[in-house]
Amino acid sequence: MQRVNSFIVDHTRLEPGIYESKINGAYTYDVRFVAPRDAVKNGVFMDPKVAHTLEHFLADYLRTKTAEEFSEKVLYVGPMGCLTGFYLLTTEPFEPQFLRELILEALEHILKAKDDEIPGASELTCGNYRYFDLEGTKNFINGVIVPNFKSELFSVDYPLIEA
Repeated sequence: MQRVNSFIVDHTRLEPGIYESKINGAYTYDVRFVAPRDAVKNGVFMDPKVAHTLEHFLADYLRTKTAEEFSEKVLYVGPMGCLTGFYLLTTEPFEPQFLRELILEALEHILKAKDDEIPGASELTCGNYRYFDLEGTKNFINGVIVPNFKSELFSVDYPLIEA
């Protein structure tokens, strides 16, 4: 029986970063914006509207505004249920530092956007097309994600629960 990889990660020691695991032939990247202990103790996590806004921008940016060598290998981009980060699934492995720089580029793109520039924000293309918060997203990017992604605490090695 296959184990759930995230259940062997020590979330009390998990830092913002990008963590890779390979499951069923796909590469899964845990793109962690916030340390889970900060979510629990300090209430620092994405508002659902912020997560939805980031989802639209990141999915669009990573699939349409990056080189084909990367964009064609993106399977999925979406928020974690705990709202402390995103999952990025690809068909091939990528260096976490490369992904870190790509995410920071995508965030810069979002910071320049206007309300009418949210990708896929229409009744035709989104099931909840009015559920966005671009200003809140920009505040979260500037106040949380960018500082965490530029911090010395940024990590690529999962802290595992010791048996």
